[in-house]
Amino acid sequence: MLHNILLGDSNGSLLTFHQGLLLQAGYRVAVAQDMREAETQLRLAPFSLVIAELALPEEASADALNLIRRVATLRPGTPILVLTSNTSPALHREARSMGVWDISVKPTPWAELLSLTKNILDANYPESLGCQGRSRAATTAGE
Repeated sequence: MLHNILLGDSNGSLLTFHQGLLLQAGYRVAVAQDMREAETQLRLAPFSLVIAELALPEEASADALNLIRRVATLRPGTPILVLTSNTSPALHREARSMGVWDISVKPTPWAELLSLTKNILDANYPESLGCQGRSRAATTAGE
């Protein structure tokens, strides 16, 4: 199964780096640098995962949480991975109460980002693993 990922980050250079990393890992990636772009992407297509940053200034943290709300409204059940430099336990609790799958404090090492992405997708789309396993078992049984 080819997974579509929506990557949202207000930092253009980090967005480009993460996009390249995920593309190289074999995922399809759409990007958004602001809420308007994110909402447009969410309306255009379903996503296997949304990766969003919450590194916005304190007064704009509501905008970051609005992205989580929009995902929950427009694409219910879509897992969300939050990357953030904000270490506020209250913000983390609020994000988790809204359905965020996992939170990683920035800077997130590239290997950790790929591992988190794979773990979330494997947990939410286990049939992709099961199909591969059945194919191998069927091939072995037929020999």
